[in-house]
Amino acid sequence: MKSIIYGLALTRLAQNVLAAEPSRPRGVGPDHAKFYKSTDIFTCISNPSITLSPSQINDDYCDCPDGSDEPGTSACSYLSDLSPSYASDIIIDNASRSIALPGFYCKNKGHQPSYVPFLSVNDGVCDYDLCCDGSDEWAHVGGIKCEDRCKEIGKEWRKNDELRKKSLGAAGKKRKELVAEAGRLRKQMEDRIQSLEAEIQGSALKVKSLETALADAERQERGKVVRSTGKGSKLGSLIQTAKDRIEELRESLVEIREQRDTGKSRLAELEGILSTFQAEYNPNFNDEGVKRAVRSWEEYAARDRPAIGNDAQDRDLNEIAKPDSETGIIKWSDWEEGEESDVDV
Repeated sequence: MKSIIYGLALTRLAQNVLAAEPSRPRGVGPDHAKFYKSTDIFTCISNPSITLSPSQINDDYCDCPDGSDEPGTSACSYLSDLSPSYASDIIIDNASRSIALPGFYCKNKGHQPSYVPFLSVNDGVCDYDLCCDGSDEWAHVGGIKCEDRCKEIGKEWRKNDELRKKSLGAAGKKRKELVAEAGRLRKQMEDRIQSLEAEIQGSALKVKSLETALADAERQERGKVVRSTGKGSKLGSLIQTAKDRIEELRESLVEIREQRDTGKSRLAELEGILSTFQAEYNPNFNDEGVKRAVRSWEEYAARDRPAIGNDAQDRDLNEIAKPDSETGIIKWSDWEEGEESDVDV
């Protein structure tokens, strides 16, 4: 109830203020009303050295070089700095010949106020798209009478504006959700790539370390001289220990290679996902988060990355990983049969 009383009071106050102000000449908007307050004299807006009688305002004759004395007619619509001069023109040094006003002001009560070009004033056409109250055809040229349609046009405009605002609100909300989701996926992919790269590097180091350890163990075993201390020599035990150790190293090598291959496969899968993301994202979406993600992937894909293993190394590892029974390099049966004696292993 208080809000209704307050609104009525504001409306009455506004009406009193408007009633106290002098009425503006036809076609003058609120922004330029201050130039038309005097009832004794009128000064051209862009040429203050020229003064006119208020009766010369809207008399359908262009007296001011800037056309400010004809805000409600089309008498000065021809004015421009590029227009040619005529003998009847008032010649004044440094006078502006550009129209000072934006156009004929239409109040459009019930809708949005606007300006109509001076050429459209009293041209016999109802310009409802700009002047829905029909005030631009006040002279009724050719008997035309433009009715006031601002109520209907304003109602339709407000309805469409409300729909537009709702659509923009929904689009903004959806955009925020997409930006947040894109940021989450980007962070998740980057973390996963870093994790897989670390796993691959660690597996590669393990493979290299185990290869070195295997080569050292084989070299040490081949270079050892085992001497018998008599009956019950330890040669048989040493041979079995060496055989078990080599088999253990071979199994570890195979396991590390499987881990490395798994890591390479998962990295390739993630790189494929990022390539698809780069190819299918919409560059017109104008989302900085998504653009940064795509740029990061493009920079990552363009970098020279060290190759993880090669065919030659894989062939060598395949040979090393084969059991001795298949390669025939070491025939354990020759060492396990017969009497133990001092031999070079």
